[in-house]
Amino acid sequence: MEGSHKRTASIGVCLSLFLLICFSVQSSAFVPTRGQHTSSLEHSRVGNAESRAEEYTQTNIAGATCISISALAVGAAVGAANALARARKLRPNSVATRALPDGTNDEGEDLKEPLILTLSELKDVKMYGQDGSPPCAKLKTMLDYYNVPFEMIKGRHPTSDYKRIPVLELNGRQINDSHIIVKNLVPVLTGEPISAAAAEWERRITFEFQPSIEVELFGNGGDLALFIGLEGFAAIAIKLLAPVLGLLINQVFKSRYGEFPPSVAWGKDFLAALDGQPFYHGDAPGPVDLSLYGTYAALQAKGCKTTEDFLVGSGLKAWHERMAAACESKTAVAA
Repeated sequence: MEGSHKRTASIGVCLSLFLLICFSVQSSAFVPTRGQHTSSLEHSRVGNAESRAEEYTQTNIAGATCISISALAVGAAVGAANALARARKLRPNSVATRALPDGTNDEGEDLKEPLILTLSELKDVKMYGQDGSPPCAKLKTMLDYYNVPFEMIKGRHPTSDYKRIPVLELNGRQINDSHIIVKNLVPVLTGEPISAAAAEWERRITFEFQPSIEVELFGNGGDLALFIGLEGFAAIAIKLLAPVLGLLINQVFKSRYGEFPPSVAWGKDFLAALDGQPFYHGDAPGPVDLSLYGTYAALQAKGCKTTEDFLVGSGLKAWHERMAAACESKTAVAA
């Protein structure tokens, strides 16, 4: 695996150099060779040609630079992610046993003391994260549906030893890792222990569906540019890099989570689990429905084709529309 990680990390660098050379050759080919010219008209034509060539070259260099920087960033990011995955391979069924220095749970580590709270007792709820993050969007969907007031703070927790997102604070306690947060939050929100079947679906949403839909997003240049909000040369660069980027991210996620199916195949399994019901939990949405819906909600809101392909291909479009209506209804009542 050591060699494959190094090869993966170097792909972005090689791609950037290749693109830079291509653009440089293309630009230089346009420049005419100055010969011996005697007439002022010929000098004028040469001057105009050189001016156009300079503009053309500058445009291509700008594009090449943008693409090269993007490719270098891809190589660096994938190298760092692979190093993390190699140092600490997190599997869906693994459980971390060490707490962080600040006493909070590490990634994959469950709480030493469960939350003994009711929904009405929740207070001082804060979530640290980003709006576009699928795990953060999932938690936000749950909190909104159960009418839990919370403060959204963008970025990582400023004082915690846990350096990822999301982080949830409630009633003076801090919980890290979206999977651990959901496992401990659901009994508080619903007033019932999470069932074994629901816990298994939550595991599958976190460790199968989420990486699958993200890989598909990264492999679709148009969607990725739309989701990030890129325009101009940056959008062109990401569209060119997307196929390679999707493959790289796929390798990183598989080294971290193991194998996972394409989103459409995963969605068909979930459709079968509905067994003809409007929602997984029956006549009304429950934690599993909210978890899945929230995971792709941010992508759907941006109009990404990736989510539409998932919903149509899996047959979950009608379920999605019911979920959207149910969540909108809850939000309207709360307002």
